Amino acid sequence: MKHYIEITLTGSPDFPLYHLWSKLYTQLHLALVENRDASDQVNIGVSFPEYYFNEEKGMDFLGTKLRLFAEDETSLQKIDIQKWFVRLNDCIHITPVCRVPLNEITGYATFSRKHIKSNAERLARRQMKRHKDLSFHETVQRYQKNLAKSPLPFIQLESLTNSHPFKLFIEKKPAINASLKVFTTYGLSAESTIPEF
Repeated sequence: MKHYIEITLTGSPDFPLYHLWSKLYTQLHLALVENRDASDQVNIGVSFPEYYFNEEKGMDFLGTKLRLFAEDETSLQKIDIQKWFVRLNDCIHITPVCRVPLNEITGYATFSRKHIKSNAERLARRQMKRHKDLSFHETVQRYQKNLAKSPLPFIQLESLTNSHPFKLFIEKKPAINASLKVFTTYGLSAESTIPEF
């Protein structure tokens, strides 16, 4: 990944940070969907430079910055990110396309989507279809004991197909070497790495 755009969420009284992440990421997803290939893959990946997660302390934070990466400048220009974020101009700052500073790279990481069972009611309904001998209340209580409150940083989104809310949990893993494959329409990948600097 040789080029990037950095987006800083400055926020406003009208948009708390978590709400701004939701709006921004919905628009980013739409932009990437429009630029996907026939396999629903894209050549643009994302990173969260201020990402923090400490499971022992129960602390997680996405930060206030998002970077979009691509191998070439043309891919980032083609996505025309300014157009997609026009309604958020008062709450974000977008840099022009920049070259990745190779001498400042401190390592590589993957940012991927992690599917986590986090909705006790949905899980209880599914369980009750198979086991009719349990009450809904008992099943919900059983799941609530086992579900973590905040297992990873996440962005609250709404499905564009059925309007159901869901949490996009994001997992960061360090990587030793650079590896470039493809990204999902959320800009995430468990295999493709992003340079860190």
